[in-house]
Amino acid sequence: MFTTPREAATVSIIRDGENTIEVLLMKRHGNDRFLPNYHVFPGGAMDPQDYEYKFSCDKEIKHIEKFDCDYKKYYGFIMCAVRETFEESGILLAVDEDGNYPVINTKKIIKKFTDYRKLVFENSLSFKEMLMKEKLKPAINNLFYIDRHITPFISPIRYDTRFFAAILPDNQELSPDGDELISFEWITPLDGLLKYEDRKIKLVRPTIKTLEFLNEFGSSDELIAYFNDCAE
Repeated sequence: MFTTPREAATVSIIRDGENTIEVLLMKRHGNDRFLPNYHVFPGGAMDPQDYEYKFSCDKEIKHIEKFDCDYKKYYGFIMCAVRETFEESGILLAVDEDGNYPVINTKKIIKKFTDYRKLVFENSLSFKEMLMKEKLKPAINNLFYIDRHITPFISPIRYDTRFFAAILPDNQELSPDGDELISFEWITPLDGLLKYEDRKIKLVRPTIKTLEFLNEFGSSDELIAYFNDCAE
């Protein structure tokens, strides 16, 4: 009997390096049931709470054309991507009413959001409630949809995952959750592929395909321009 895949979302976090872009790869814990010791992008399975946030206007969305689903589903995947990225890496892809990311780089603020991460992960506080407390909303147009990948039938654990890309917010500290993800590195897409070929890191095919796609861009501006052109 084939396992029905769970819907999920993941995000390739991008920053500018020297004459190229760098992408965030995080290493999964060796004791995990799913992909132990593999390098992945932050992300995870959909949760019912991902459909609780009410977005104000469908016209806000610019990058839905090739997503092939309705707005509600798109919103859910966006919320999942933002929530899981925050839980696993501490990066918060949410903005204030002026479109600015929160600054999370002082001991006091880092502690506050670390406490939030723990509460959200333990379901003691919903992600929606956290955003409302901080007067933030998901950065819809700062996440760019790349592709969809479904785990093969033969896998005992399967996911139907939407892959997004986002630029690393300025002034935010990065830290793995220490539970599912134990370490991280910033690496160029090409170096990530070469390390995989040399068997220095373990990657699954969707991650490889995403790195191959990202390797076509020399800067975050080029990446954003590509997605904006696709949306027109």
